[in-house]
Parts: sequence; C-alpha cells; structure tokens
Amino acid sequence: MHIGLSELGGIVGLIGGLLVFYDRYYKGRPVASLTISEKSSGRKLVCVRIKNTTPYDVAILDAKNKQGVYYLTEDEATRSLVAGAMGAAKFAFMLKPDETRELIIMSHFDSGVPVEVKKRYVEFAIYWRRGNATWLPQVPLLVCSTTYVIRRLGGVQ
Repeated sequence: MHIGLSELGGIVGLIGGLLVFYDRYYKGRPVASLTISEKSSGRKLVCVRIKNTTPYDVAILDAKNKQGVYYLTEDEATRSLVAGAMGAAKFAFMLKPDETRELIIMSHFDSGVPVEVKKRYVEFAIYWRRGNATWLPQVPLLVCSTTYVIRRLGGVQ
C-alpha cells in the first residue's frame, strides 16, 4: 500500500478538523450534576450544580426539565417560585472561571399533587455558551435522574 502526499495531507487535514471540532464543542465544557443544599433548619433542597471548570467565562442561557415534572429556580423567593411554576422562569447569568451556581429543583403540581410522585425518568438541560465565543451554539449539558432518586435525596420516602 502506497500513500501519496495528497492522501497524507488529506488525513492530516481530517485529524486537524476533528481536533478543532473537539476543542469547540467538548473541551472546556462546564460540569453539571445533582447535589444537596442543606438549610439551617435542616431542610434538604435537591439542586443542579453548574461549575465552570474552564479558564474563561461561561454564559448560562437557560435551564429546564424536559419532561415538565420539575422546574428550576435560583432561590426560594415568592416571585421566583411563581415564575417557575408558571413556566416563565428564564435564566441568564455568567460563571467566572471555577465559579459554581446551584439551581433548586422544585416540583410542578397537578390538582394539588406533586407530579413527581410517579416514578419516572427526568432530564435537566442546561443551555450554555463559551464566554469567548457566545455566537457558537453548544451541545446542552444534561443531568439525568429519576423522580425516585430526587425524592430520596431530598429526604422524601
């Protein structure tokens, strides 16, 4: 098998393109995970923690539960809870390098009953952009769990 100079150049170009793709879409992604925040009253809040692990700022543009079982809120203020329950909560904030922010997971209700009572799969999507290239869409961060796990972490049996 004989590889010519043009074929070798094509292979090197393909490898270079794949490295640029990796750099722009996967390297330097923030990290999102489930966590617990304990209040001084002993109450546990299950949250989605977003941490910027990169050396540049990251813009968080939105965060939501795709199944509609939960909504996310930045705090427990009445205005934030009402906006989240109505589906009107919008997130837009920047995370500096090594900065962390937690979004509280709250359950939607249907006829006074939490929708999370039924065991099912849930997925939280965090939409973000790199601070040095906000024009370039990024693959959303996903945090996957079940209503059972979230309820157990929050102390509900």
